[in-house]
Amino acid sequence: MKHYKHFTIAEWLHYLETRHQQEIQLGLTRIKQVAESLDLLRLPSKVVSIAGTNGKGSVVAALEAIYSAAGFQVASYTSPHLVSFNERIKINQKPIADTDLKEAFCAIEEGRGSVFLTYFEMATLAALWYFKKHSIDILLLEVGLGGRLDATNIIDADLAIITTIDLDHEEYLGNNKESIGYEKAGILRYGKPAIYADKDPPHSIVEAVSSMSCPLYRLGIAYDYKLNDTTLEVSACEHVITLERPVLHANSIAAAVMATLCLQTVLPVSFSCIAEGLRNLVLPGRLQHIKGKMTTLLDVSHNPQAVNYLASYIKNLHWKGSIHAVFSALKDKDIPALIKPLIEIVDHWYPALLSGKRAASEEQFGAAFRIYGIVPFCYADPLLAYQAACNVASTGDLIVVYGSFVTVGQVLPAVCNTNRS
Repeated sequence: MKHYKHFTIAEWLHYLETRHQQEIQLGLTRIKQVAESLDLLRLPSKVVSIAGTNGKGSVVAALEAIYSAAGFQVASYTSPHLVSFNERIKINQKPIADTDLKEAFCAIEEGRGSVFLTYFEMATLAALWYFKKHSIDILLLEVGLGGRLDATNIIDADLAIITTIDLDHEEYLGNNKESIGYEKAGILRYGKPAIYADKDPPHSIVEAVSSMSCPLYRLGIAYDYKLNDTTLEVSACEHVITLERPVLHANSIAAAVMATLCLQTVLPVSFSCIAEGLRNLVLPGRLQHIKGKMTTLLDVSHNPQAVNYLASYIKNLHWKGSIHAVFSALKDKDIPALIKPLIEIVDHWYPALLSGKRAASEEQFGAAFRIYGIVPFCYADPLLAYQAACNVASTGDLIVVYGSFVTVGQVLPAVCNTNRS
């Protein structure tokens, strides 16, 4: 086997994916040990940690856009990626270059010694190593899974944002909102402000905020928003900020605005910079429209809360043509619950298999669809399913692609290439 110093990015990712059977291994002891040895725990920038069931990526994208418009140096670490691993690690909205990523991986591999690191832990440390080499004003850390025991939680946040709490990853976080809330609240730091970007937080979050003496900025109490036909009005701290109506979820945009107000004394941003940064903001794979002969709507929704929002969004489009759905999911998801919100909306279904040990089986899809009296053909992969949908669809139809990051990530390049040609 060639030495890791000569790995390509593809070889690095294969190495990280296959060197250990356990993909997810929650806990901070091992990663903290390596981070301390490499002096990665203390960063000079302000840090915002973002946890929650849905909307984390949208909050990061909104904050990136705002602080970039204001002229700050903005680093962000997100997961998972859609198409390229490099998307996870950005400075000023620009993904890390392959040469820098390989250098970061080499530094962590050399520095870890005999300590085992998972794929996500390795990626997290590589991101921190890369960011430490640059002059950063603010670091945006998207939590990977949960919060309390997530690798990103080795870094102390100056501001914690919890977007929403709903059922997802129950095998790791618990099977009710209280236990999930407890895990997400693990990103809080004593006396540091926290934003809860939804209404009716679980008691576990309210209790954690109180015990940690965190000033809490809660949607509907400390701040709120109003959606109009063409604008979004965010009211907070005795101000009303008027923005263009966003494509992304208004909860996420309002939370980002609230975050900038929380950090105004250390990272001042004018209201005009907020509006400018958020103007025409789009995030690949989040309610992303790509127009062609047929319109394709790509959304990474992969839990019931997110799919319900997707269904509501599609209904409000009042689409005149037929609606086709390319759908796939991982085996640990509640597949019937991911299908149900769109049953009355979708005219034609194209379920697809994914590769890998977490992929749902054809039998799982068949059983899930039979609940609703549907027996669709199951395609070998999302791209074949999308091509089949394109062959069936007529001009003016809508093709919805959803169910997982992998599903959207496999289809997105093909859609873009088709519409360029």
